[in-house]
Amino acid sequence: MPAMIADHQRWRNASVDSHMLGIGGRKRSFFTLDSQAVEDQYLFTSLRYDANARPNKLNPPCCKEANSTYLFKYHFDRLKDGAGSRGWYDAQKCLKRPIDLHNRLVSAVSQYEQKHGPKGPYKVRIKLKYHGNIEVSVAPEMSPYKRPLLYPTTLELFGGESMHEAFKRHCIYKVVLDALPTYKSLHTKTKTEWRSMYDYARVSAGIQSFQDAKEVLLFNAEGQIMDGSITTPYFYRNGSWVTPHASSGGNMGVTRRWAIDKCLCRPEVVHIDSLRQGETIWLSNAVKGFFTARFISRPDRCKAPSFRSTSTSTSSSLAASTDALPSPDFRLKSLL
Repeated sequence: MPAMIADHQRWRNASVDSHMLGIGGRKRSFFTLDSQAVEDQYLFTSLRYDANARPNKLNPPCCKEANSTYLFKYHFDRLKDGAGSRGWYDAQKCLKRPIDLHNRLVSAVSQYEQKHGPKGPYKVRIKLKYHGNIEVSVAPEMSPYKRPLLYPTTLELFGGESMHEAFKRHCIYKVVLDALPTYKSLHTKTKTEWRSMYDYARVSAGIQSFQDAKEVLLFNAEGQIMDGSITTPYFYRNGSWVTPHASSGGNMGVTRRWAIDKCLCRPEVVHIDSLRQGETIWLSNAVKGFFTARFISRPDRCKAPSFRSTSTSTSSSLAASTDALPSPDFRLKSLL
């Protein structure tokens, strides 16, 4: 099966590899610095900001002003580490103190509220450009949960403080497996401007907006689950909760790091053939917190169109429709 998947995965995701500036993911260069303008390259992180949130002792300390901002320390570290991994030393220099970045965040929220009125909590996206420029965008946080579970003390469903909330939310979110494997790259390991693999996975899964109560799991050429399109997944395996290992090529999310640091789970390679119809999966991200979902097998999984990108432009958001997908030139008949 792995050899067969490897034969097909090049059609799924003409992404980039893990070289510093993103040289082509195939044997020959596909995506180069010359074709992607430096000013269009960026790292980003999305976080939850709620001015009314109370400080929580489970929130890693960063700076006094950011005590109530959800996992802000990990967001700061993510941007700084990501800039270092790409050799963006000017960008690293712009991230000297967490308080400076947090002040930019608060200022952006204040400007938003002056125009639209207070509508918190908010989803705040921080972009870090190649030369160190920082852009902050603000939008209302849209969630089906009025009281998000931000700091669970356990992921166990049969005991602990999270039990009641987990079962109340159990059937809201559904999770499916992507139709085709995704190539491991710098852009799957860190959050960058290149989002095509996630956009096409969501389109293939029939997810129309980020408010849909549905998630899709991406997997690599070896049949290992990488992560979700906008969440970190957690699976119950061999008596404990695990999250996909870094070696599988997925994004090392902020909530993932927190969950591992708090010993709620451990990293482990999770194969797609271990997924069970109807099993409960935890999902998390730094905007919605932690919530449970149910895995649903996709009967149409082998009928999804292949993705062969010939574009070198930055990935757009999920505004792309299924009309943008190329017609299928082969079927993944023997994937499972």
